[in-house]
Amino acid sequence: MEQSTQLKYLSDKIDGKGFKPSINLDRPIFIQPEDRISYRSCRVLLILGMLNTKNGLSKEVVACMDFLLRNPAYRKKFIVEYYKDQTNFIKKLDSYNPSNNYEIDFNIVQYKSVPWDLRFNDMFLFLYIRKYILFKGAKPNLRVIISEEGEKKNELLKTIFIEEVNFLEIFGSKLSEDKAISIITDVIPNSYWKENEKFNY
Repeated sequence: MEQSTQLKYLSDKIDGKGFKPSINLDRPIFIQPEDRISYRSCRVLLILGMLNTKNGLSKEVVACMDFLLRNPAYRKKFIVEYYKDQTNFIKKLDSYNPSNNYEIDFNIVQYKSVPWDLRFNDMFLFLYIRKYILFKGAKPNLRVIISEEGEKKNELLKTIFIEEVNFLEIFGSKLSEDKAISIITDVIPNSYWKENEKFNY
């Protein structure tokens, strides 16, 4: 049976069953790393493995640092505010030159004055069931702590997320959580939230 005859046969069969075939001419949607929960969860694990490792972090602080890792344009201002009262401030600032990129994402909303990714709880669950993190305490003082298994994975992640590691290393292993949350509110301009809101709707 010739190809043209096969196509006509197929068309007749579809038409006979009352189906209406359609062709989608839209451009394909490419999956970005940010679309994958494994990628986003690895970045969360990196944060937990480098900051306050013994006592863990609150979910809100993880949200703040994750936002900065995703948006290099706001990192330098955050560093300026964080170290403005310290003598080693200039040295830390000179050692870091991030890009000016920032990312608009409809999954990011303002929650308790921090940039909260609506998928965070899924990320924490993703890491928890793989035994990479532990939870300590209860709300409102719940802490997320990296496990021994998570620390092993984190050593590998440090070789992958080079730019993110360079930023986190500036704060050493101890981050002032209240200070970080306070600063992040001022670092993110209202224009970001307005633009993000437009992206949502």
